Amino acid sequence: MQSTVIGIGETGMGKSTFLNAFLRKNAFQASNSPDSCTKITSVDSNIINGQTRKAIDTPGIKDTDNMDQEKVKQLVEFLLHYEDGINVVAIVLNGQVDRYTKDTEKFIKIAHQMFNHPDFWEHLCIIFTKWFSGMNEDQKRMKQEEYKRRVIESIKAYTEQDINLDLPMFFVDSPNYENDNQTKLELDRFKDFVFSKNAMKTTQAEVPNVFYEKVIREERNNYRYKENLISEDGMKRTEYFANQSRNKLIDYYGNISYTNWKNEKEWEIVKTKTIEYDTQNCPVQISKEPRYAQREIKTDILGIFHFSQTYNQVVGESSNTTYEIRRRKKITDFDGKISYGDWEVIKTYSK
Repeated sequence: MQSTVIGIGETGMGKSTFLNAFLRKNAFQASNSPDSCTKITSVDSNIINGQTRKAIDTPGIKDTDNMDQEKVKQLVEFLLHYEDGINVVAIVLNGQVDRYTKDTEKFIKIAHQMFNHPDFWEHLCIIFTKWFSGMNEDQKRMKQEEYKRRVIESIKAYTEQDINLDLPMFFVDSPNYENDNQTKLELDRFKDFVFSKNAMKTTQAEVPNVFYEKVIREERNNYRYKENLISEDGMKRTEYFANQSRNKLIDYYGNISYTNWKNEKEWEIVKTKTIEYDTQNCPVQISKEPRYAQREIKTDILGIFHFSQTYNQVVGESSNTTYEIRRRKKITDFDGKISYGDWEVIKTYSK
């Protein structure tokens, strides 16, 4: 009969020391220094009372730096090739830190994303290290109540599901596991928990993003990404469009940031301004004058002499019309809107 435990947590929390206590041998290098001694993921085992205990020690993740992502990649690569499966995922915390922190919440979320297993929550527990014999039961009970409440609240918000989580917690003074009776009892209780769980296969493990809890792709289409370009003669306008995307980044502390918009597809539209002319023939002045005809009057004197006299007689009326030929611009702009210039006279004639 065998079972495997994996320890995950920040640098300096005592993962290696705890796993050594679980195996009852100095399998992993441990140190009191805040600098991590564990550089790569490794596994060791021990047979105790006919049971094979296996423990996986992992590099500590202190904060969001570039090395953390590489450490997680290496860990996932290890899990993908680990055939025995994982019975328990132990989040290792410093028992002397009184309050539940955002960092703890972050580690739990990263672990969940990394294992990518539907039964992950059933295999999760918390190990409080550096829990010395002088610490009383009231402190332990308060820590258990607060951490369980806060973890469950954060998991429900994170998964948007109503999770029924037991979340066992263990309090140990790992370096003194051979002499501290309370630690012995907690390690026995932890061993029982480990061997009560069936192994969780890790063939579906994925590399989580240690910087951001969520990366949401946003898109905008037909976006005018550059100023229009007008040709030197003012008759053409070039418009620049693109379909763009960016990422909305939500880190493990709820902070939101965005990447820059990136063009996925670009195109140009050239629009032309047109100028046409409207013309009209307009009468602007009409003048009228009388029209005359010459008449002659003959007079007989004594029936012999004829006397004639001419005169002009109004026989009608004549008119004269003055016309203007006018022209104006009809302008169709780049967007199809039509406007007109003022009328201008280009020719005058009479008829």
